[in-house]
Amino acid sequence: MFALIYLALATYLGDLLCRRFYRFVSTSHRCAAAVLVGLLVSSWFTYLAALAFAHTAKPLLWADLSFFAAAVGVIFLLIRRSRRRVERRPVFIEPRAPGSETWDWLMLAMYFALACWLMFTTFGYKDGKLLISDLVWTDFGPHTALIRSFSVGHNFPTEYPFFSGAPIRYHFLFFFQTANLEFLGLNIAWSLNILSAVTMVCMLALVMSLGQLLFNSRTVGRIGSALFFFHGSLASISFLRSQPSLTQAFRNVLHLREFLRSGYPYRGEGWGIWTQSVYINQRHLASAIGIFLIVLIFLIDRYQQRTTPDKAKLAAPIDGDVARTEVPEGAPLIKTEPPKGRKVTTSAKDAIFSGKSFIFTGLLLGALPYWNALVFTAAFAVLLFLLLLFPQRKYMMMLAFAAAVVALPQVWYLSSGGGPRNYSLFQWGYTIEHPTVAKVVEYLGYTFGLKWPVIILALLVVSWFQRRFFIAICSLLLVAFSFRFSVETPANHKFLNIWVILANLFAAYGVCWLWKLKTAPILGRVVATALTASIVAGGAIDLFPIYNRHLAEFDYGNDPLVKWVLSETRADKAFLTDRLMYHPILFAGRKLFCGYTLFAWGAGYDIAKRELTQRELFESRDPRKVYRSLKENNIGYVAFDNGIRHSQVIKRPNEQVYAQYFTKVFEDKQGRYNSLTIYKIPDAAPRQFSSLPEVTASMFEGGKGTGNGQFDGPLGIAVDRAGNVLVADSRNGRIEKFAPSGMFITSIGVKGTGYGQFKEPNGIAIDRDGNIYVADAGNHRVQKLAPDGTVIAQWSDPGFYAPRDIAVGPDNSIYVLDQGHSRIVKMDPNGNVLAVWGSEGAGDGQFANHTSLAVDPKTNRVYVADPLHKRIQVFDSNGKFLWKWIVPEWQNNIWPLEHVVIDPKRDRLYASAVAADSVLSFDLNGTRMEALRPMPPDKLDGPSAMALWRDKLYVVCTLSDRVSQINLGGSSKR
Repeated sequence: MFALIYLALATYLGDLLCRRFYRFVSTSHRCAAAVLVGLLVSSWFTYLAALAFAHTAKPLLWADLSFFAAAVGVIFLLIRRSRRRVERRPVFIEPRAPGSETWDWLMLAMYFALACWLMFTTFGYKDGKLLISDLVWTDFGPHTALIRSFSVGHNFPTEYPFFSGAPIRYHFLFFFQTANLEFLGLNIAWSLNILSAVTMVCMLALVMSLGQLLFNSRTVGRIGSALFFFHGSLASISFLRSQPSLTQAFRNVLHLREFLRSGYPYRGEGWGIWTQSVYINQRHLASAIGIFLIVLIFLIDRYQQRTTPDKAKLAAPIDGDVARTEVPEGAPLIKTEPPKGRKVTTSAKDAIFSGKSFIFTGLLLGALPYWNALVFTAAFAVLLFLLLLFPQRKYMMMLAFAAAVVALPQVWYLSSGGGPRNYSLFQWGYTIEHPTVAKVVEYLGYTFGLKWPVIILALLVVSWFQRRFFIAICSLLLVAFSFRFSVETPANHKFLNIWVILANLFAAYGVCWLWKLKTAPILGRVVATALTASIVAGGAIDLFPIYNRHLAEFDYGNDPLVKWVLSETRADKAFLTDRLMYHPILFAGRKLFCGYTLFAWGAGYDIAKRELTQRELFESRDPRKVYRSLKENNIGYVAFDNGIRHSQVIKRPNEQVYAQYFTKVFEDKQGRYNSLTIYKIPDAAPRQFSSLPEVTASMFEGGKGTGNGQFDGPLGIAVDRAGNVLVADSRNGRIEKFAPSGMFITSIGVKGTGYGQFKEPNGIAIDRDGNIYVADAGNHRVQKLAPDGTVIAQWSDPGFYAPRDIAVGPDNSIYVLDQGHSRIVKMDPNGNVLAVWGSEGAGDGQFANHTSLAVDPKTNRVYVADPLHKRIQVFDSNGKFLWKWIVPEWQNNIWPLEHVVIDPKRDRLYASAVAADSVLSFDLNGTRMEALRPMPPDKLDGPSAMALWRDKLYVVCTLSDRVSQINLGGSSKR
């Protein structure tokens, strides 16, 4: 009940505002404008009030009370003022288009029935369950989470529910209003669907009104609005031609589950972005386009008043009705331009009123970014062209200034909190591969092909006024194919969606012109009927996937976990979870630290950094470090389920750390929620922390970064005689040294190209005197260091190119794997070349992107990993090929990280297998023995370089930036 009262007040307030500033084409125009303006204004007022009451437990309650009080007060004042000024009655544009409004209302009633079917068939609520169609599956994940974060959560100031702790980068105001209606009593499905259906019908009513105003024809307005449901793509012709018969085509259409393919190979070509799929997914789009149409109707009305030579038609809206004149149906209301040098004079009162109307219109446009930012961008592009092509430029500048004042802070806020932008604002071609002007024309021809003949015909017969309007709306094509406003290029389709809505009016005019063709009336009607039938048939086919949709059910209203989260957790704290899209935690209005990443990626957040932090929080064994990071990110609850415990991303879940130091507040003993366990993070550090020793950086913890004990793509490892471990931190350009316990000792070298500096250190080897040899792939050289890390020498000869690995033989000979030249170079400890062998190829003794080598200290044989050819080759110390064996586990690997190491104590060769996340064990003749992995919960993740120390095998996990340990005695306990 309160929700309906709210909507009624908002609509009435919108009507009072529109009556003060606009003239109306029809009653339906007035109603549609009232609904959309009222919704926009009320949403903004309620949201700002909720922000003001964000310190309270229920911001929406106080915001709604404020709105009810303010709306009643404003309405009372406006009504009282209007009684004193009769001229404020609604003014309709005269002369009106011929015909009765009855058919307009009948069509709008049909549109409402169709819109309700579209909305309720894809998103429903029944018996405490949400019913969500597979067609809206991806978009409704963040949308439902966003709605619930307002209606039952506390999302002020607003954050993205899938990416807590950062300013929101997604237009949210429509979903805030949906949440507000749910808060006021409607269930989520009714609040979202009613808003969606009503605003879609309002948009279509405004399309109808714009057609009537622009072409002085109700028929054009009705047909143009109806064409909204039929996109006109040539995909329907391709589909029908592919069918063996008309009967089979009819059957296939009835059972169609996917939208017709666009014919262009980009991601999502089957999403139906030219169909109603856009509007059932992006529920806020129709209402934003409606606001834009209100602006266009106002401007067309003002332009037509400005260009008329008849002073009787220049009366301002406040002066009452304008005398009717007869204008033929189909002709524009204004065709003539004022003579050169002639100035149109208006009263000072009219000028002031016009200025106020333009300022109010600018404020409406300026309120759009939080509602739908792309529609605001589209409006900006069209209005820029209108400024150039039409008069009233002074007033247009007033409109632009008012819009900028309101919009720019929103645009700035929506642009903040994102990651680094790795794309250019200017991008030619939209999603077309290798775009050219010809390909763009071909794309538009295919996508809207059935409408182009009548659009072009209309442009040939309409007035210059109407052609200028068409040129202005074609700015949307320019924007769509020349700019990129987000990381997801296909998002530009919304500019084309808006363009086709407006272009439909010209298509409708072309159809009407053909129908009324007098020179060949039969031919004209036949062509008009054929084209219309083709357009309708293609659009109708794409309605069947909506009809044949599959519904997924989610426990919602009576779900025990939803109720528990609502009653037992704080709404201002985030949850650390798996990357969820639909979950009771989200239905309870709580925010996730790192939810399903596709949406956050599309919004421009720094996903890579967030995923890294999530991984560290789920893997780190350092409780102090974990707690500190949880508090820094305002995480109050950590949820472990089987998705985390058996994740392919989280390799070493650290649930034991949370179980030991934090309180378990929820446990799913029945397995209803994938064995979920929730831990609460206290405000103060647990008392047990005081008895813990100070933890220093460890190579076993690692982590991506530049700090002590952290790595960025480590690719080499070696152990000195004391058991200290040296790790090549490749991308950071340094060697890190660790104690046998794994604790950080020091760092050797700095990143650079100068003497003694590293650019990309890879393989490391240590000779019997303790000297350290490093293969620096980035600087194309080998460096020799003293045991304390000081530089002894560096060698570039014999022309190394990306030396990848290095090993020391029993006679202190140095073997360098020169990957870039597909060869092995043997040197003495002073850098003198002793032997060179190998070349690029697949034959014996040849290599292609070989990655590692090892020397058997007993036989001096050299074993070389050649993973591209799935083999290990064996040579004597001078490069003579001896034998080889195949390693099947290397066949499906995309990461060239494979490494080999010799275990002389056990006469084994260990080879890392990245694709299998394991270490393979062979005897020295190539017989496969076993696969080695660390003891759970430790896991290998991108195993690469290895080093032996007694019964320990250290393995560099390049993909998780750490070192793992395998105990060759059967245990991996550190």
